[in-house]
Amino acid sequence: MNQGVQNIDELDRVADRLLDTMCGITGAGEDIYRQYLDYIETFDPEEAKERKDDLEYDLGYKTHVLYAAALLCQQELNGYSSADGKPSFDVVMQQYIPKVFDVKKKTASFLFFAHLGNRRSVDDLMRMLQTITEETEYVLAHVDEFEDLMSFPRENYHPLRDDEWQLIKYIVEHNLEIVNTNEVQRKELMHNVVGTSFD
Repeated sequence: MNQGVQNIDELDRVADRLLDTMCGITGAGEDIYRQYLDYIETFDPEEAKERKDDLEYDLGYKTHVLYAAALLCQQELNGYSSADGKPSFDVVMQQYIPKVFDVKKKTASFLFFAHLGNRRSVDDLMRMLQTITEETEYVLAHVDEFEDLMSFPRENYHPLRDDEWQLIKYIVEHNLEIVNTNEVQRKELMHNVVGTSFD
């Protein structure tokens, strides 16, 4: 950085070694990596923004939203069972969520399946999710129920920006639109998760 290098591939070869040693750790390593991202921002603001967002989730500052979504989905699917008698939430956790790797997409997936339960509107589910996410002590008290989900949330929660909330909402609505336009996929999904079909 001191030499003014702007080749991100070259910079990453050095920075990746730092990131490998600091994941899950706060302190000097994180501070130095954030300085590195600030440097990238001077010549590639969009790349820096994406990396800063990824870091916030990788280090657990924003994963509260994912665990809150899991809790909401669990609540909304309570009492539902798949066609073969398995609890619907267990089916979601075992068969669907592991196939999704991005935090926002995982969060949206939980809301999608929550909708299949009580058929609440996406707007209602988003409001509920925001409320639960902000109750950080409640979220932190339940993280052990979902230990394989992703990076555990930290005690100090960094609130999501409006555009992050909007992206989650968009993904949910987009997924519902896809399912609602494919009758075969829709019936199969409902059969596998809640043992019924859409009205």
